Amino acid sequence: MSRFYGRTFQIAYVVPDINVAIEYWTKRMGVGPFFEFPLPLPLESLSVDGEAVALDHPLFSGVAVSYSGDTMIELIQPGSAPSTYSEFLESGRSGVHHLGTWVDDYDAAIAHAQHADVPIVLEGSLPLSRFAYLDTRMDGDGPLIELIAPLPPMIEMFDMIRAAAAAWDGQAPRRAL
Repeated sequence: MSRFYGRTFQIAYVVPDINVAIEYWTKRMGVGPFFEFPLPLPLESLSVDGEAVALDHPLFSGVAVSYSGDTMIELIQPGSAPSTYSEFLESGRSGVHHLGTWVDDYDAAIAHAQHADVPIVLEGSLPLSRFAYLDTRMDGDGPLIELIAPLPPMIEMFDMIRAAAAAWDGQAPRRAL
């Protein structure tokens, strides 16, 4: 648990092909089922590097989550919109992109990041949460941190996914939310 950025609960991977990634995690790692988010996500607001953006192109081609114990595994295939996700793949990387944290006081965590000169590379809101990606990396190495301020419906949805993963028998490895 970070004193500044809350409890880490998620490891998020940016991948070039979500279908291949889901197959890897379900067949090789035994993690599943993966719940796929309907796209486009219902973003209420989005800013990149502090500037509000309109999404003329999709941010995601796929987003799916499951749990391994109490750790959420998130798989993200970027869409054609410029983003931290597409930049990650375009730089020749794939794999761990960010660690997701739950914060009780989102505004205090953002204020701490700003006071510490930690760049906020992406920030937005959904009907289920507020979120921000912090570039806490040193010399470009390491994952970003995603601050998430969940609302009760998000907590309920993630509890359902965690319970499904705990009881998963290997059948129906992909499910829709």
